Amino acid sequence: MFETMDDFTDYVASFYLPSYPEVLYPIQGLTKRMIEEASFLYLQMCCYPSFPEMNWGDGDSLDREHVRDILLDKFNLTWEA
Repeated sequence: MFETMDDFTDYVASFYLPSYPEVLYPIQGLTKRMIEEASFLYLQMCCYPSFPEMNWGDGDSLDREHVRDILLDKFNLTWEA
């Protein structure tokens, strides 16, 4: 779906990063660096059998939601769905 990881992190940012224009679900306190870190962590989790629920779907909406959940947990952020 995405050619580079930057494309995927931009996709995630377009949904959650408050500084993006017309962001759909802003997460206050979120930064692009946090999205990059959470995305990298998610990709690592997809490689290990100890995380069977994590499967890379070529950057689909489920991947984005997994990264969102990591962001909320790892950085202790909150959002209103």
